[in-house]
Amino acid sequence: MSLAELRPAVAADKIPTADELVGRARALAPKLRERVVKAERDRNLPRETIEDYLNSGLIHVLQPKRWGGYEHDHEVAFNIAIELGRSTCASSAWVLNYFADHACILAHFPDEAQHDVWSENESALIATSAAPTGKVSVAPGGYRLDGRWSWCSGLRHSQWIMIGGLIFREGEDHPDMRLFLVPVSQLKQDDTWYCAGLRATGSITAVLDNVFVPEHRTVTFALLRDACSPGSKLNTAPIYRTPFIAVHTYALLGPALGAARGGYADFVAWTRQRYLTYTQLSIAQHVPVQLKIAEIGAQIDAAELLARRALATARADYTGMTLETRTLLRRDFTYAMRMLRDAMDSLIKISGSSGLMDTNSAQRCWRDVHAISSHVVMNWDVPAENFGRMELGLPLNPAYPMF
Repeated sequence: MSLAELRPAVAADKIPTADELVGRARALAPKLRERVVKAERDRNLPRETIEDYLNSGLIHVLQPKRWGGYEHDHEVAFNIAIELGRSTCASSAWVLNYFADHACILAHFPDEAQHDVWSENESALIATSAAPTGKVSVAPGGYRLDGRWSWCSGLRHSQWIMIGGLIFREGEDHPDMRLFLVPVSQLKQDDTWYCAGLRATGSITAVLDNVFVPEHRTVTFALLRDACSPGSKLNTAPIYRTPFIAVHTYALLGPALGAARGGYADFVAWTRQRYLTYTQLSIAQHVPVQLKIAEIGAQIDAAELLARRALATARADYTGMTLETRTLLRRDFTYAMRMLRDAMDSLIKISGSSGLMDTNSAQRCWRDVHAISSHVVMNWDVPAENFGRMELGLPLNPAYPMF
């Protein structure tokens, strides 16, 4: 029996309800709004925000109960991210939501890896850089990592990081895509984060020089993709037995939806007080603006409805999800993201020159939603192609094995 198996699960009466956690996120949002300008200027979340997140317990929403977590459903984390994003600081929602989601990912690793992290600190923060940009070589008992891994959101605040890498083996059509769990103390941090969107995420670059990772601190994407990871044999809740890419796209969509809602609400309140420069006529009385507001609001609502249908579909089929369902979920989550991006494009177009000022939340939300939509797993073309191929009786494109 492993050390982790000996640990008692957190008592049910100690676990906050979903409504309580969403309420804590809602209460935190005004603080995030107050800090957003400084956070963007610093290109990093302030320590106070991280402490607020830890103190609120939101870090534990998807963590296994045997490690002090709450094991709530993915939609609870989605709802929390929306409330945080309403602050119009999508960077805060992005980083904080990802810290919670990364605890869910760690639950898929072998038991010994979970013990390495959580036996010392059940509130350990974990960053990721999944893009396999560095070099991984096989070594006795594990692997060695060399190179640079970018896009490490929240790395300055993290104790661990999950790094993506490729193992090339003779005779295999595709390399083995893996996640490698590395202590942040074993890498260098290069401040490369100068970006148009998600400026406050502190998504700097991790630099590794011949860092050894033991076998137990790795998990292959093939097992994550097909919902049969080693950690799911110990953490048996349905959220740990789901196809990874099919479901975890929610973690990107939640902050974007929250930012879209926050930016839209701010724009409506601002427009009620605006007047045309040369005529002093009320912009709120301008019919084209009224029509655009209706359209933008409908696009945001439609994106949320589609996302919630996807979450409900996933929940009904967590532990036996068919390839058809996985393909549908990928289509729906990415199309919802596309609608949010289009809605924010329309919003900034009717904001005028004043909407582009740094002090205006509209431009910040527009930039952040675009940044999220540019993420590789939000690329509409890949899931659209695969869905179309499946509808037409063709196999999925083998060029995208991790999906």
